[in-house]
Amino acid sequence: MPYARINMVEFESREEMHKVITNLNVNMKTVFPEIRSFVSVETSEKSQITISVYDHKEAADRAVAQRDTHLEHRELVDIFAHEGNVNCFYVEKEQLTNLLDGGV
Repeated sequence: MPYARINMVEFESREEMHKVITNLNVNMKTVFPEIRSFVSVETSEKSQITISVYDHKEAADRAVAQRDTHLEHRELVDIFAHEGNVNCFYVEKEQLTNLLDGGV
C-alpha cells in the first residue's frame, strides 16, 4: 500500500532552504531511489513542507536514513514528520506537465 511522509522543515536561512530544494530538484532519485512522488511547499521565508510517497512503509523507512544523510550538514532549526498509508491520491492528468515544470 502506498505510504507517505510529510516533513515540516525550518531552516536557519532562506538561502539554505533554496540550496536543499535545488539539490533535490536535480538529484531526487539519487538521494531517494525508492521515491514515487514528491511535493515541496514553501510555507514561509525559511520553512517548507514536503510530501513524499513510496510504494510501502518499508521503503519510506529506508528513506529516513537517506533524508538524514542528505540534511546532515545543513543549517536546520527544526524538522518533524507525520506519516501513514495513502488512502486518496488525485492529480488531473492534464496538469501533470504543469506540476512537473513548476518545480524546476
